[in-house]
Amino acid sequence: MSTYIHNEIWLFLQSMLGGAGLVICYSLIGVIKRLLLENPAVGGIPDILYWLAAGLLVFARIYQINQGILRNFLFLGIAAGAFLTYLTIKPILDKICYIILEIPVRFIKKISKKYIKRLLFWGKRCKILVRQSANQYKNSTRNHLQTRRGRKFGKIREKAKEKENRV
Repeated sequence: MSTYIHNEIWLFLQSMLGGAGLVICYSLIGVIKRLLLENPAVGGIPDILYWLAAGLLVFARIYQINQGILRNFLFLGIAAGAFLTYLTIKPILDKICYIILEIPVRFIKKISKKYIKRLLFWGKRCKILVRQSANQYKNSTRNHLQTRRGRKFGKIREKAKEKENRV
């Protein structure tokens, strides 16, 4: 075979390897999302970032290895590598990664619950303190206004009594 065909086969194998790498990276992101993120709405952010990075990397790699010439066999190689990896390695890799990453995540969650409870205690304590001081301020201004009003109304009453006494 000619060197041109050898080069094409080598590019096809590299693209298969690239597709396998993309599936493995996405699998790891899925495991991390399953362990850490509880809200599905937030789970879309790593997906968007992954697909942006994957698109840029595939484009850069095609441009680098094939001088920017898009060839169908490169995309076919990426798809074939991704599909074969998805069928063979991905289920085993998911289980292994989940087991390995679950240990530190559980440890961190267990420790953080204790500290979160402490922080929430102090937060609630501060909230109570702020409410008490706000109520005291509100009561003091209310009492101040009432005494001012009382003095004002007291003066008005005194003037009314003086008018009645004059008459």
